[in-house]
Amino acid sequence: MGARKIGWLVAALLSSLWSGEARLRTVGLEKAKALYDARRGLFIDARPFGRYMEGTIAGALNVPVKRFKRMSRWMPVRKDAPLLIFCDGPKCDASSALARRLAKAGYTELMVYPGGYLEWKRHKLPIMGAPRPCRCGEDYRPTAKALKIDGVTLYPDPEESSQVDARWIGPLLEKGAIPRGMHLIDVRPASQYARGHLPHAVNLPFDPERMKLEYTRLPKKGPILFTCKHGSISTDAWFSLPEKLQERVFILNAEVQCGESNCTVRPN
Repeated sequence: MGARKIGWLVAALLSSLWSGEARLRTVGLEKAKALYDARRGLFIDARPFGRYMEGTIAGALNVPVKRFKRMSRWMPVRKDAPLLIFCDGPKCDASSALARRLAKAGYTELMVYPGGYLEWKRHKLPIMGAPRPCRCGEDYRPTAKALKIDGVTLYPDPEESSQVDARWIGPLLEKGAIPRGMHLIDVRPASQYARGHLPHAVNLPFDPERMKLEYTRLPKKGPILFTCKHGSISTDAWFSLPEKLQERVFILNAEVQCGESNCTVRPN
């Protein structure tokens, strides 16, 4: 087969990745900021949810590539809506991968911002996801309505139902006094778990490469609390679960530091 024919085949293959009349272009910081200031277009963060929670461009929607199907219901109905996709910078290819998925879904006005969140933050432009002030302490009282799962009472976070109220449960975790019937699952790699973990926590590592957790090994009854060091791995692990199972699994959105004899839990 001649070189020219191979070239045509490669071109045809690449063009097949884009459906309809999709237009993909890259934009720099100046153009991205102009679109943001003019409120033209939807900014989409293609990174995993844990990274999104740690900080993102203000107003951005999180659509990780590996959860595209589930998150597609939040996308604009109009296929010609301008979409600006970004991730963590030039070395992150999640934004391009997501753009390809969006093109195949019929979206036609696609922009990839290679500088991403890191460049945006470096220039002190609007971001969101900063840690909330901690109001924990002996006199703290949960504000969300209590949930009862298989006879165990717990309090979800008042702003995010997939998370447990870290200001309520943090002091209990530090004392090793979790509610009876609740299961504590540390989803970090085994090597990190071995260096220190919360009392009563059992290790079940989450695989970030495959976005997979062996959830069939989770307890069959009772509420489950996912823990890690900052909450990001727990968040990704939670999103990898079947929707039905998510109803009794919660995320600890907190910084957990464990020494030789004790652990501290600081809500994010």
